[in-house]
Formats: sequence, C-alpha cells, structure tokens
Amino acid sequence: MRIESLYSHLSDHLFINFLNTIRHEYDQTTDILEKKDVDEWFSLMKDEQLLTDRQIEKLKEAPVSIHELQSFRDRWRTYLQHSSNELPIDELERSTKETPLSFELSSGSLVPVPHRGGTDGFLSLLSFLMLQAYENSTFSKVKNCDNPTCLALFVDKKGKRKWCSMKVCGNRVKAQKHYDKKKAES
Repeated sequence: MRIESLYSHLSDHLFINFLNTIRHEYDQTTDILEKKDVDEWFSLMKDEQLLTDRQIEKLKEAPVSIHELQSFRDRWRTYLQHSSNELPIDELERSTKETPLSFELSSGSLVPVPHRGGTDGFLSLLSFLMLQAYENSTFSKVKNCDNPTCLALFVDKKGKRKWCSMKVCGNRVKAQKHYDKKKAES
C-alpha cells in the first residue's frame, strides 16, 4: 500500500500532516511511522511542496529515531486535542536553539534548513513551523475531526468545519445518520 493511500486528505501544514501519522480505521489503529519508511513520508511531503529537496537532503544526513518522532507527535497531539492544557512553547523554542536553522531562498521564499540532519534536524524544523503557527494563531484553529472514530487533526480556518475531510469522514457520518434514521422508521 502506498503511503498516499494512508491519508484521507493532506493539510497544507507540514506539522499537521506529521501529527496525523497515526490513524484509526475499521477498529484498527495504524501508526504510519511504524508501517512505512520515514523517507517515503518525506517524499510525499516533497510532492505536496511542504519540504524542499535541500531540506530532505539535510534531514537524510543522519538517522531518524522513529521512537523519538512518535514521542514528539503523541505529546503534541495530546496538547492540541485538549486545549485546556498549557502549551509548552518553551519545548519548541529549546528544540530550535539546540539544532539551529539557516534560511535559504527557494522559489522566492525563505525556507528553513536545519544545521543537522536526522531526528534533531527534523524536530527542529517541525518546532520552528509550530512556533510560526502559534505566533499567527493557527494553533487556536486546530481541531479534532467530529467523526468519533477518526484521529485526524485539521486547521479550521473559518470556524465552521467539522470533519478532517468531507469526502471521507463527513460523508461517513452523514450516511450513518441517514441509515440509522431509515432503520428507525421501518
């Protein structure tokens, strides 16, 4: 199974796509970081124009610890899903200080590139992007999908969105409601 088929939709935020590397479907939880090679995920993010060749080249200079990535992902999913928790912004700041970033011009935009590769470089890059999202109030717009079996997070830009994807979860929930209504009528 190609990694693209593991996503019901992709966000235009790299950190949201990373946080959504765990999913629940058909009573089974799948951790995409365990099932698939991180290089495949990097490649998909490049195809989505969320990572550049230079960023990937730098990240591949050292090994990536799946366990450390999962720990980071799970910790931040918990913070974002339970908005009453205080966001540990200092953790993100520390990560970007421990593995600094440089910036390169790519297609007319400044692109952050970590000084080291591997786990530290990737977590520094994610931390920087998450700090930007915090600064521009994107964090306050991160929501859980209303489908109770879906684990996806998404950015609700207009404040009206309910599902990670109308094509997948929205349709499933609406179809189930319709089926339940018809069953109750008969």
